Amino acid sequence: QISGEDEVEISDKDEPDGDGDGSSDCPTVRAPLTSLKSHQGVVIAADWLVGGKQAVTASWDRTANLYDVETSELVHSLTGHDQELTHCCTHPTQRLVVTSSRDTTFRLWDFRDPSIHSVNVFQGHTE
Repeated sequence: QISGEDEVEISDKDEPDGDGDGSSDCPTVRAPLTSLKSHQGVVIAADWLVGGKQAVTASWDRTANLYDVETSELVHSLTGHDQELTHCCTHPTQRLVVTSSRDTTFRLWDFRDPSIHSVNVFQGHTE
C-alpha cells in the first residue's frame, strides 16, 4: 500500500541526458540488417560465435543452423537431435557450440578446425 508521501515524482531530470538531436554513442537500429532464413519451425534461441561474424540458431524443427551474418548464408545445418531444440549457446573464446533438446541430450559442436566439424553427444537429465 502506497501513501501519497511515498509516490515517486517523475520529472524532466529523469530523462536521458542528450543535446536533443537524438544522437548518442550507441546507434539505434530500427530495421533488421538482414534475415537469416532456413528453419522450418520456431527459432527458440540464438547466439553469436566468437568474432561476431557468425551466429547459431536453435529451432523446434530439430536443427541448429550456423550462419555467416555478413552474407546471410547458411554455413552448416547441425542435425541429429530427435526432438525439438530448447537452447543453444556458444563459448566466449572458442568456436564451440552447445545445443540442448527435449530428447534429453545435449551436443557439443566443435568448429575450431575448419576442415573437421565434430560433435559429441551427452545424455542429460531424464526428468
